[in-house]
Amino acid sequence: MNSGLRSKSRCLLIGGLVAIAALSRGFGQGKMLDSYIVSAKGDTVRGFIRYDGWGTSPMTVDFAREKDGGVEKLGPSAAAQFYISSLNERYISKRIGILNIDLSKTYELAPSFEATDSVTVYLRQVTSGPKAALLEYLDLTEQSHFFLEKDGKLTELFNYPFYRVTGGKKYLIQYDEYVRQLPVLLSDGADNGPVRSYSAKDLGRYVDRYNGVSASEKQRKGAAAESEMEVDAYVMGGIEAWEETDVNLGATPTFGAGLRINLPRRFHNRYFKILFATMPGVSVSKVYNYIPDEKISLNTLDVGAGTYIGSGDFRPNIGFEYSFPMDSWRTSILGPHVGISYRRRFSLEVTHFGNFSSLFSDDVTFFNRPRISLNYYMNLNKLFKSGR
Repeated sequence: MNSGLRSKSRCLLIGGLVAIAALSRGFGQGKMLDSYIVSAKGDTVRGFIRYDGWGTSPMTVDFAREKDGGVEKLGPSAAAQFYISSLNERYISKRIGILNIDLSKTYELAPSFEATDSVTVYLRQVTSGPKAALLEYLDLTEQSHFFLEKDGKLTELFNYPFYRVTGGKKYLIQYDEYVRQLPVLLSDGADNGPVRSYSAKDLGRYVDRYNGVSASEKQRKGAAAESEMEVDAYVMGGIEAWEETDVNLGATPTFGAGLRINLPRRFHNRYFKILFATMPGVSVSKVYNYIPDEKISLNTLDVGAGTYIGSGDFRPNIGFEYSFPMDSWRTSILGPHVGISYRRRFSLEVTHFGNFSSLFSDDVTFFNRPRISLNYYMNLNKLFKSGR
C-alpha cells in the first residue's frame, strides 16, 4: 500500500470512529433506576434516578416520581442524599475541600495540603456504622479520594502522588498519609493492625472492624450491580472472509468461545476479552488454490480491549484487538472492532475490517472483508453465586 492510500485509510478510520462516537450519544442516556431521595428536612420521596455510570462524583441528579414521568434536576438543596436500590448504593451531599496538587508539575518543595477551593457534591457511601462512615469522591480525572466521617466531622484521607526535585534529580513521591491518619482517627477502637491499600475495599474493611461490623454481615447486603469485576463466558457465531496475497477466503461460517472481563465501578463499561475462533471444513483449494484439495479448520486467537458507551439497555462498543492465526493461514491482525449490544448480554459485532499491519506490509490492505458475528455473554459471577 502506498503512503497516499495509507494516509487515506487512517483518515477514514478516524472519521469512522468520530461518527460512531457521535452516534453513541443517542444511546448515552442512563437507565432510570428505582430510587428514593431524602430532602434536607428528612422527608423521603420515592421515584427513579437516571444512572449514568458516573465517572466523577455528581453535583446534581435527574429524578422522576414516575419511571416515564417528567424529569427534574435536583441538587443538594432539594436532595440531601439519595439511594439507588438496584445498585445498593447511597450518595450523600457534602461540601469538601479541593487540593491543588498537579501531577504534571514538578515541585521544589512539597505542595500544600491545605484546601484551596471547595465544592458540594454527592459522595458515595462506601460503608457506615454506629461510629464512623467512609465516603468516596471521584475527581475530574476519575481518581478516588476517601473521606472519613466521625462525630460529625469529615476528614480527607490523603493519598497524592507528585513530582519533586531533590539534589537536581526528579523523583515521584507518594504522599500516603492515610496509613497514619486512619489509625489515629479511629484510635478509640480496637487495634485493627496496619492500613492496607488506598481502596474502597481495604479502607471499608478497616472502618467496618472499627464499627464492629463483620464481613459476613456486609456480604448479606449484596454487591452493587456493575460495582465489582465481572467475568463473562461467551459464544460467538457468524461469517468471516479475508483477502491478501496468496490468500482468498470467501464468506465462511465461523464459531468461537471465550471470556470477557468487565472492570468494576466507574470503569464498568471497559472490558478485556479473549476468544478462540474456528472455521471448520474449509476447502484448501478455495483459499490457497492448492491441488489436491482437502478440508481443514482455520483457527484464530483474538485478544482485545474496549469500552461500551453509555449506560442504557442498548450500548455501542468500540475497541482494538490482536488476532493471531494459530495455523498461520493469514497475516496477524491489529485493528478496531465495533458493535452494538443489548444489556451487554447479546451483541452484534464487526471485527477484522481494519488492519494496522498494512502500514508495514504490502501483502495486505488496511480495509478488508470483516467478520460479522452474533455474541451471547453469560455472567459467571451470578452463576457461581447462585450455585452456593
